[in-house]
Amino acid sequence: MAQELHDSVGHTLVALIMHLEFARKICDTNPEKVKQVLIKSEHIAKSSMSNLREAVNIIKEEEIKSFNDSIKNIIDNFHMLNNIEINYRTNRHLDNLSLIIKNSMYKTIKEFITNSIKHGKSTKINIDISLKNNSINLILTDNGIGCNKIIKSNGLLGIENRITSLNGSVNYFSNANFGFKLDISIPISMEEL
Repeated sequence: MAQELHDSVGHTLVALIMHLEFARKICDTNPEKVKQVLIKSEHIAKSSMSNLREAVNIIKEEEIKSFNDSIKNIIDNFHMLNNIEINYRTNRHLDNLSLIIKNSMYKTIKEFITNSIKHGKSTKINIDISLKNNSINLILTDNGIGCNKIIKSNGLLGIENRITSLNGSVNYFSNANFGFKLDISIPISMEEL
């Protein structure tokens, strides 16, 4: 339950805080833009409330109808913030994957973006998904502050638990001032595609 709350609500709260901070910074110079940011903030807050209800009443996995649309919705939460660039490259066949794999990748991407911005102070995030040798490879990188020693908190442990439960592997790479990289491989059967 704690992991589900962290995964579902943490992302939207970080996005909401960033939007409100941005609105405060430009309230005197660009009131029209502030209105747009506040409308988006209201949408994010309502979405967060909905996610909280889902997490508290957890009965089944979050249903992802279109994986790519779900990822684009995460990215859209940060679209108005001029200083964050998120690049997304993927394979069009992802919606054929099992629900558990799509859910795991969705939550991993959401967690990575949240951590990159909140802890890494990133301004650029890359999401790259490819299919190779009966596995799906998810590579996430950012240009954040990085670190010389990776400490696995709830977010990273949640990612690791989700991926290893699918017989996948997770590798972390980081150096101070050189960002963070997450390299994930999940075995799949070609029948899923």
